[in-house]
Order: sequence, then C-alpha cells, then structure tokens
Amino acid sequence: MMRITQQTISTQVTEGLQRSFQRLARTQEAVTSGRRINHLSDDPIGATRVLELRGFEQSLTQYEKNLNTALPAFEQADSVLDSVIDRLVRAKELALAMANDSNSPDQRLQTSKEVRELLNQVLSLANTKVENRFIFAGFVNGTPPFSEGGGVVSYSGDSGEVLVQTSAASSIPMNVPGDKVFQGVGLGTGVDIFDICLDLESALQNNDVSGASGIRTQIGRLDVAVDQILSFRAEFGARVNNAQVAKDAIGIMKIQNDERRSQIEDADALAVYSDFARYQQAFQAALQSASQVIQPSLLDFLR
Repeated sequence: MMRITQQTISTQVTEGLQRSFQRLARTQEAVTSGRRINHLSDDPIGATRVLELRGFEQSLTQYEKNLNTALPAFEQADSVLDSVIDRLVRAKELALAMANDSNSPDQRLQTSKEVRELLNQVLSLANTKVENRFIFAGFVNGTPPFSEGGGVVSYSGDSGEVLVQTSAASSIPMNVPGDKVFQGVGLGTGVDIFDICLDLESALQNNDVSGASGIRTQIGRLDVAVDQILSFRAEFGARVNNAQVAKDAIGIMKIQNDERRSQIEDADALAVYSDFARYQQAFQAALQSASQVIQPSLLDFLR
C-alpha cells in the first residue's frame, strides 16, 4: 500500500488551487476585455481566423485612405478643367467679336492683350499642384510641367499615370498626363491648346482675320479645344464615381468583416459573467477546503 504523505496532499491541493485560479483569471480577462479569445491557446483555429480578419481590415483601411487621397485630386482636376473651359470660351468670344470687319487693327491689338492674359491663366491652371504634386506632370514633380519660351509652350512632365489601389485586384489612375490633356498627345484628333491661344494672339496682333492662321481659323480650333477638355472632364467625373462606389463598398466590407470577427472573438457577456461568478465561488471554496486539509507543521507548533 502506497503511503500518502502530508507533502503529497499539500502538492495536490496547491495544484488544484492553481488550476482553479487559472480558470478564474482567464474568465476575469474575458470579462475585462469582452473577448473570449485573448491568447492563441484559448482557441487556436479561431485565433488564426481573427488574425486573418484583422489583416483584411488593415488592407481595407489602406484602400480607404488611398481613395480619400485620390478623391480631392479628382475633384481638383475637374475644377481646373472647368476653369480652362471658361478661358477657352472667353477666347472664342473675343475671336468672334474681332472677326468682324468693322473692328480696327488697334482694337484687335488691344484684344490680343486679353488673349495673352487668358493664355497665362491656362498655363497657370495646367501647373496646378495638389498636396505638393503637379496634377498634370505624370511622375515628374520637381518643376512645373508647362513653361513658355521662344513663342512655344513646352511640356517637361512625362506620360506616367499614378495608380491608386482600391482593392487587391483593381486600381484607378489618379492623374492624366498634361501633354495629353492640353496638347493632344496620343489623341487621334487632339489639338495643342497653347498653340491655339498663341496663334490667336498673333493673328490679333497682325490684324489677320481670314489667313491660314487668322482669327476665323482659330475659332474652329477653339471649338475642338473645348471638346477636348470636356472629354477629360467626363473622364475625371467617371473616376470620381468609381472611387465613390469603391469607397462605399469598402465601408460595407469593413462592417461585414467586423461582424465576422466579433462572432468569432467576442465573448457572450451573460455566459462569461456567469462563469466568472461560478469560478470565483469555486476558488473561494477551494481556499477554505485547502486551509482545512493541509495540517499544521511542526514549525507551526513551535511558534
């Protein structure tokens, strides 16, 4: 027969108290955090799934930030192009007025100064920056994309498109290269808006009404220029719509992802409070039992 010593009893009682305390401590942690999974050991499969859902939520948050950056750029680009159209329409109004044979050379010369001002404004609009980036420069950002010199306007940007990631499998171009918008590069029937304005200015200065590069010729070219800018306004409008749809979809996915994570991770409040009360009572009872089971030692008698 195996002899059960006081040391054996003490060890068993201590181990029982530790197990009871661990159950109580884990339940108390669940009560405090509101989660049933606080450690990988609580539910290895559930914890792994929760980590995956949290990673997916971080991706959604990043896509949302990307869209929040892109939307103001789209709206600013649309506003810039709207202002450009206003200047082109005004230039056409001046051209129509000065194409009348009743106007004097001096009147046309004075009107050329307003056309020059309109050209300067279009040039400034084409060099617009949003958050320290030129919106019509492609990837180049060191200098303004458009500059005038020697009677021509040159483009120093590139044809790069800055893509904004909106999901794991899709992205939206954040910009359109300026030479494409303002100079018609890559367009089948594109026109150089700056050249048109420069030619109109020159025609007015030279009192050229009906020549090959005269005032009346520029009227038709200005119509093409307005249509060109309108097409890019429509493109940016479509991008704004796509970005807003993507943003709304991300919002829905974040809610759904949070609900799935909550179903796996969150504790049942009623159940966990009930368990906490039960384990607390059990631990108190274990403490009382232990105090009676563990016998006083010789040292206790000598005190």
